[in-house]
Amino acid sequence: MPEMPPDEVRNALHAIVSRVQADFEAELGKLEAQHEKALQHTRDEVSRDVREKVRGEVEASAAAEWAAKVDAARQEAADAASEAARHAQDDFTRRLDQAIADERARAAAETDAERGRLQAERARERQQLETEIESEQVVVRALTNELDLVRAALAAAQQPKTEEAVIGAAASERQDQLAILESLLSAVRVIGAARSLSDTLTALTTAAAMLAPRVALFIVNGRELQGWRADGFASGAPETLRLPNDRDGLLGTAAATVSVVSTSQQPAPAFAALASDRAGLAVPVTVGGHAVAVLYADDGMSGESVVPASWPEAMQILGAHASACLSHITALRTTQAMRASSGAGARPAGSSEEDSSARRYARLLVSEIKLYNESAVRLGREKRDLLNRLGPEIERARRLYEERVSPSIAGRAAYFQEELVHTLADGDRELLGSA
Repeated sequence: MPEMPPDEVRNALHAIVSRVQADFEAELGKLEAQHEKALQHTRDEVSRDVREKVRGEVEASAAAEWAAKVDAARQEAADAASEAARHAQDDFTRRLDQAIADERARAAAETDAERGRLQAERARERQQLETEIESEQVVVRALTNELDLVRAALAAAQQPKTEEAVIGAAASERQDQLAILESLLSAVRVIGAARSLSDTLTALTTAAAMLAPRVALFIVNGRELQGWRADGFASGAPETLRLPNDRDGLLGTAAATVSVVSTSQQPAPAFAALASDRAGLAVPVTVGGHAVAVLYADDGMSGESVVPASWPEAMQILGAHASACLSHITALRTTQAMRASSGAGARPAGSSEEDSSARRYARLLVSEIKLYNESAVRLGREKRDLLNRLGPEIERARRLYEERVSPSIAGRAAYFQEELVHTLADGDRELLGSA
């Protein structure tokens, strides 16, 4: 192989070196690019790891800080709430104690006032009862003394004397007087033995019939006089009559003026058909100063009229005695009901004794409405409007009931309403109607 000239060798080496250098630089650039790329990737990885780590640490730190703050806030709120609750509880307890103390003081004051009122009423009623009982005792003593005098005179008249005719006449007169007084005393006892309002009125009629030829008793029922019992009338029995209660008649005048009226002052009622030479009398029967009934008596039976007759005075005595008995029964029942209701505070509400007392008092009040308003009750049942027809009487009875019966009785209102249905409406609630 021929030897190459030095210039060519140098150029070839130079070309080889240049090519090698170019390849090296290209490879170096490629390596630098890959290195830079790898370095950038490493930087990104490191940066991401650092960011994630820093974020995690920051978030953890922030979370811990916020958790601490939240716990602190919660604890502070709990402490504040506990303190507020304690203050509220203390304030509520204080207010409750004060309210209880005020209510006890008010209840004590009301109880003292009610006790004083009840005591005053009891004292007045006791005084009234004592006065009525004393008047009854005076009547009985007077009758008994007169009877003793007549008996003594009769015993003395029966002793042998020279003037036999005079003695016989005196003895006969004394016997008649004795019979009259014994009948009057028996009549007084019959009336006094009655234990209810209706029994007393019936006993009055029976007793009056023992002493007067004809008698009739009428109940004052508002604007009407309703026949109750009669004796001695042959026909047209007065107990079936309904007469107007006005001052134009004998009976109405006696009821309105609460005084005894005779046929010398007012004409006799039409049902009596009384002859002009016969006498009639109307005697009011009162309770609390008001007439609740009128007793009529006359000597209208056939036969010779006895002058002077003792039956007019006997009717007045029986009327006064019956009034005292009726007042005594009414006051006694009212006092018993008041005692039962005033003693209710010492017993637990709802006790059977307290309920029974309330029921008895309601029954008494409603029974009085029925007794003194029998005609209106009968008509109210027919028309189914008892509450409307007897409104004032029912409201008056309800007020008395509510004043005497303790509000602590759970069934207080129900007991009064039940008696209205049972006693007034005969068990049929629809007969009451609507007020």
